Amino acid sequence: MINVGLADDDALVRRTLTDLLATTDDVRVAWTASDGQEALELLRSGEQTPVEVVLLDVQMPRLDGIALAEILQEEFPGIGVLVLTTFVADGVLDRALAAGVRGFIAKEDSVSALANTIRNVASGNMVLSPASSAIIGRRSIPGGAVMPPVVPPAPATGITLSPRESEVLFLMTEALSNKQIAARLGVSEATVKTHVSTLIGKLGVQDRVGAVVYALRNGLV
Repeated sequence: MINVGLADDDALVRRTLTDLLATTDDVRVAWTASDGQEALELLRSGEQTPVEVVLLDVQMPRLDGIALAEILQEEFPGIGVLVLTTFVADGVLDRALAAGVRGFIAKEDSVSALANTIRNVASGNMVLSPASSAIIGRRSIPGGAVMPPVVPPAPATGITLSPRESEVLFLMTEALSNKQIAARLGVSEATVKTHVSTLIGKLGVQDRVGAVVYALRNGLV
């Protein structure tokens, strides 16, 4: 069973996500908090059920989600941090990645996508859920202006990907783990890991999430 800590200042969101995850066989919300400070106090107390993943909102009173993620990275590095997204504000994605956030989930994601993303993060993967990929891909601001990408733009000469690399990159944007991608393509997990490493190098990013964001922002998928 994957135990999840949930921090969101919206009581309805907390209740809805708790109920949705209760319908799965292997993911459940162990505790909830109304803000980042309460979540941190619950973790530090050691009185609550230990969790593998903390699912948090960005905008919360007392201690916001990114500040909480930064503390968790130092004090609880074994816990995977997931950010709930509805809109990616300027600088939030960069701050979240720097804070050690392993993935992003949109509040409109289906329960299956939500649970799948949590499973991947609990396994140590970095992922974007399908709906959050769309949100981050848009990254528009009021008035329709487009925010600058959070990763370097493609070089003038362009980036050439092999057909297999393109397939792997597309499946990465679908929030699939290496194991799931391997099963989909009929190759070994080791082969997929090699492709992912190659993609990260070619795109000039630091990790899996950066590769997905780059692909979405630069039209590679």
